[in-house]
Amino acid sequence: MAEEIEPDPKLEISAVSGPPIPKSYLEGCIALAHGDSDQAHGHFERALPAFESEVQNSPANAVRHSYLGLLYAYLGRTEDAIREGRRGVELKPESKDALDGAQIAAFLALIYARSGKTDEAMTLIERLLTTPGAVDNFEESITLTDLRMRWEWDPLRNDSRFKKIISGPEPKTIYK
Repeated sequence: MAEEIEPDPKLEISAVSGPPIPKSYLEGCIALAHGDSDQAHGHFERALPAFESEVQNSPANAVRHSYLGLLYAYLGRTEDAIREGRRGVELKPESKDALDGAQIAAFLALIYARSGKTDEAMTLIERLLTTPGAVDNFEESITLTDLRMRWEWDPLRNDSRFKKIISGPEPKTIYK
């Protein structure tokens, strides 16, 4: 059984670089990390209205689209997930914002990974591992340590390219 987040009258938790995160989303992540996909699904469904509302209220915000895309991926809504993740990248491309754009691209890599789009995920991961500024402190972070340790990347664990990356040395950063 998944661990529960301590009872708190707040229904959401402030995020450093994005919209407030519904506690139900975090509870879903805990359940999913513990392998309880049925319980996770229920938590994610409860979080969905808040994520959709954030996108509706801020349609030009790349982070909000990316979070919604990731939530859709966790819910198994592949087409919706990829659409929202790509929309995030369109709104904040790396060509216009090297730091935040790389983080939004990392969200898309995770969306691809969680949606069974391994080739697309691996292409982005390989590039982002050598991209300056693609490191953050939450789900979208892509470092060798993140890939090795974080449950979010579990769908890629059996892929030979993923295994090669996580068993190798830290790639060199490429500055353009």
